[in-house]
Amino acid sequence: MHFAVLADIHAYGSTVYSSTGVDGINTRLSLILSELQRAALTLQAQGGKSMFIAGDIFHTRGSIDPEVLNPLRATVEEILNMGIDIHAIPGNHDLKSKDSRALSSQIENLAQISIAGGMFRCYNQVTSFQVEGQWFGFVPWRAALKDLLEDLGDLSAHPAHADMHVFIHAGIDGVLSGMPAHGLTSADLAKFGFKRIYAGHYHNHVIFEDGAVVSIGATTHHNWGDVGTRAGFLMVDTDSDAVSFHDTRAPKFTDLTGLDETDMEIECRGNYVRFRGPTMTQAEINELRDQFRKWGALGVSIEVPKTTVATRPSAAASKGLTIDQSVANFIDTAKAIPASIDKEKLKKRCQAILDESRSIFEEA
Repeated sequence: MHFAVLADIHAYGSTVYSSTGVDGINTRLSLILSELQRAALTLQAQGGKSMFIAGDIFHTRGSIDPEVLNPLRATVEEILNMGIDIHAIPGNHDLKSKDSRALSSQIENLAQISIAGGMFRCYNQVTSFQVEGQWFGFVPWRAALKDLLEDLGDLSAHPAHADMHVFIHAGIDGVLSGMPAHGLTSADLAKFGFKRIYAGHYHNHVIFEDGAVVSIGATTHHNWGDVGTRAGFLMVDTDSDAVSFHDTRAPKFTDLTGLDETDMEIECRGNYVRFRGPTMTQAEINELRDQFRKWGALGVSIEVPKTTVATRPSAAASKGLTIDQSVANFIDTAKAIPASIDKEKLKKRCQAILDESRSIFEEA
């Protein structure tokens, strides 16, 4: 059996680096839907008929924009017309409520589609069943970790749990380098003994525990928080027990800071790029932005420190600490900071925020 796995589609009408296409659809939304179609075509080419989505089909919680819903629905209908069934769980962005309920799930709009080819099903409660002789389990979004673990424990009592592919929407520690640990590790998930757990929520594709736990990753990059992450979709072959990652073809958010000119040119091609550097004049900013665009950047963000007027420091001022030093000293001496927090990493994060507050943002 071949099946496709996606997560964190986040369909919405972006206002950043976007416009309205000739068809009236937001251009960033069109890119997202094109990747959804590509996953379906890849699945069809491999003879597969089942697509699984591990949450966050929508982006804006509790509100549905018709200019998002209608193009998304049309894309889903095209996929169903191909004879492909879509099985989905709600993620936190798909819900108006704190936890998964059919009443507050935006995905239920897609479950109303009636097509002769395939079906769209949304699972708001823990469930399991067989498709083409393979077992699949579903645990929708749970706001509390203890509830998620309890649901997985109940599902692991199933007599066929060792052969079951399970889909959840939960962040796993270690998937995102800048995200603090919150208590759900890949080892915790592997202990349940399922065939494999596929997790949506954190936007980066990572394989853990010799393939027993997989962070799917977002279908495309969505913002600067996705810099350096792997986005795309997965294809699974149960006969060979293989999981293959298909990198997104949509533009990515890329940081050019610290790269040499050759690498900058490569990264600019077809992507949204960001550069952070020293103080620059407006003329220098314009020149740099134009160069990035010549190299093929679809969007440019230049963040450089603001220029300041030099003044003669007073004797009192020269003896004082800078804000940067004061923040670092506070972190070193603060007793309220838990021992589990890496103070050096915290200081670097605070310094980055201070630097950002002194920056000029040039978006184009």
